[in-house]
Amino acid sequence: MRKRTIFRSSPIVMCCAALALGAAAVQAQEPQPVQVPEVHIVVEGETLWDLAALYFGDPFLWPEIYRLNTTVVEDPHWIFPGEELRLAGLAAVLAEEPVAEPGAEPGQQPQVNVEPGVEQIQEAVRGDPTEAQEVPEPGEMPPPVAPPPPPTANVPTIFVQQGSGTTSVVGYEPVTYRAATRAQFYSSGFLTEDQVLPWGTVMGRVGQERLSRLPESSFATVFNYVGVTPPEGGTYQVGDSLLLGLLLRKVKGWGEIFYPTGVVEVTEVSSTHVIAQVLEQFQRISDDQLAIPLEPFNDPGKVLPVPVENGMMGSIIAPRQLNPVPSQQQIVYIDLGRGAGVVPGDVFAVLKMDKGEGMAPRKVAFLRITHVRDQSATGLIVNITDLGIEAGAPVQLVRKMP
Repeated sequence: MRKRTIFRSSPIVMCCAALALGAAAVQAQEPQPVQVPEVHIVVEGETLWDLAALYFGDPFLWPEIYRLNTTVVEDPHWIFPGEELRLAGLAAVLAEEPVAEPGAEPGQQPQVNVEPGVEQIQEAVRGDPTEAQEVPEPGEMPPPVAPPPPPTANVPTIFVQQGSGTTSVVGYEPVTYRAATRAQFYSSGFLTEDQVLPWGTVMGRVGQERLSRLPESSFATVFNYVGVTPPEGGTYQVGDSLLLGLLLRKVKGWGEIFYPTGVVEVTEVSSTHVIAQVLEQFQRISDDQLAIPLEPFNDPGKVLPVPVENGMMGSIIAPRQLNPVPSQQQIVYIDLGRGAGVVPGDVFAVLKMDKGEGMAPRKVAFLRITHVRDQSATGLIVNITDLGIEAGAPVQLVRKMP
């Protein structure tokens, strides 16, 4: 009969082995970088949210994939097996690296600003690291882990119970801050501020060589050609880029809301019309829409907004869409613009005052500025934690582009 020898390891050796196995398990669970292909073929069960998380590490970037594939995806909530989604170029546009602090040593980790109270919460959850931890013997059950203590007056919580029985986040900010992208700059629209703008008119979809034959009604997609009439007294030249769109509605004291639908480039000119090819499509491009020369976009590159204290105050003028419940990726307009120093990429917090004496305002949403006019700016809701975002709500600058 063969003898089996059992070696009893010391607690220290077992602890080191457990730590090594735990580190290996964590490393195995960490997502590995995924190379972004030029085209992704949809399989059953996938969503734009999943693809943005897979290829770019941020599910909230799904609108970028949608804007590049509006010719394939009619409704961004539904994509179907077999559809080919273009991803070429998105990785380079969305790639960002943290900006080193001035004077920082090479390889030095950037300093993270932690809001008051967070360190106490983390310490309460972790416990005292100096206390001896019992290591179970082989075959023994590990000792139960005590839950963190409930919040007290000395340990604040990030949640505050409201009188209505709802729970809302106080002082929460998005984890990742990004500069405004080119697609957001052109697709978010703006307020006309009662200015007379040089509007041209889309006449309809045409063939590149058939300028005289314009259909009675049509719509165009990427790589199609449309006929455009220049504004009275104005002309377009070959190579000019135009922003197409429509006027949604009037906003008292602020003109009309311009809602972009796409970008075209003039390829052929005649005495009365021009032919332009559709390069980008944000929404449906159809007859009788408006055209305006494309405003240049100053790409900030890898520059990111930095925190500011006691930033300027303003208020929301109106949302772009009259939805009863605003949500992420929707557009609102604020009453601060180029004249106040606002630039694309700035971040504003939407504040809400709760009833009750001595109650401080809460940050219930965050806006990334995507377009700026003289007296107003366009903001994209990048995070929202409460209802009630409406016209007149106060906003405050919390992060500024350098």
